[in-house]
Amino acid sequence: MSAPTKAADSKVAMVLMKSEEADATIDVLTVDHPDVKIVDQGPYWYLEHPTEIRVDMARVSEEMGGKDITIGQWLVVMSTFVGRAETDDDSFRVTSEMLELNEPVPATAG
Repeated sequence: MSAPTKAADSKVAMVLMKSEEADATIDVLTVDHPDVKIVDQGPYWYLEHPTEIRVDMARVSEEMGGKDITIGQWLVVMSTFVGRAETDDDSFRVTSEMLELNEPVPATAG
């Protein structure tokens, strides 16, 4: 298996509008990923990391006192990001990996 391909400048970033969901996200990242740089920019939070930021919706929900939050609801407070985004039902990830280059190439019938 090959190593993930990285962009030349592998820094990733995310901006969250201040809200209950954003504050819960900040609290979760502070505990789960203390290496994420978090800067209070007044009306929004700026998050930065050299390679990846991953937000687990179950953890954000837990931090909000058990209030369910879907990825769609959470995306409303994220105003922008730098990197390559990947979502599923349970999380949002922005990474410096060049995801499309790490996918196996399907074999062609011949």
